[in-house]
Amino acid sequence: MCPSADIQTRSGERSTTARINYLAETDIRPEVWNEDFSRNILPLVPVDVRIADGRTLADPPRLDREGFALLPHETAVAELANNVEASEPYRRALQDMLLAVTGADRVDMAANSVVRRARPPGEADHDSGLPVPFIHCDCSEAGVWYMLEWAYPKAPDRKIARVALFNLWRLLSPGPTDLPLAVCDARSVALGDVVAGDSRFLTSGISFESGFVRANPDHRWVYFPDMRADEVLVFKQYDSDRRFALQCPHTAFHDASCPPGPAPRVSIESRAACYWFAD
Repeated sequence: MCPSADIQTRSGERSTTARINYLAETDIRPEVWNEDFSRNILPLVPVDVRIADGRTLADPPRLDREGFALLPHETAVAELANNVEASEPYRRALQDMLLAVTGADRVDMAANSVVRRARPPGEADHDSGLPVPFIHCDCSEAGVWYMLEWAYPKAPDRKIARVALFNLWRLLSPGPTDLPLAVCDARSVALGDVVAGDSRFLTSGISFESGFVRANPDHRWVYFPDMRADEVLVFKQYDSDRRFALQCPHTAFHDASCPPGPAPRVSIESRAACYWFAD
């Protein structure tokens, strides 16, 4: 944890300093085991960075530019944390929202949403539902196509002009949380910063190529420390059209500027594939 909150204000922009885990320099191919991080082959280096409060930025982040945006979206939050059946109408509501926001011709939602819960100190952490404490991209460009086949409905039988993948992240526990999600402005990420590795799942045996991120002082990090239940953070994981943001590395981090005594973090993350047709 960063030893102090180090809250800063610059021309109305508010930020905090926090320690986040980048990929260390290594010749070994990174490998993550999602149900058991103790098996990871992932040398990490902690780096202190400035993370801006996205709500205080003079120009709010946009999906097509920075690759992420905080959007209004009301839902029955209390149902989502413990009721699997509630996640299906939730995903349909997200689908409708993305159709409107992106202008895509079709939006497909991944089959499952993931609820992540912070664990009290000392409690076992062998669980794919933990906040992920290192910087990553869910899939590499090569891994996109396997993810589309594995996690989504069959691709449309149409000529496709563009495909983009998004994550949709919502805080279910009362905010603010001391373990929020930070996203990196896609424009500040060089292609060489992202290193291909393997994301593996013990229970299903599935593996696909994902991305892990080397430190770069040019990276611009943003979070939303006061997210409400009627908001969702949408961020890019891939875009076939290079006129738009490609992908946003992201990570959970400890926010020392959070007021004391926060509720343990509970969040839900959903994934979507957007298609634009050529005909």
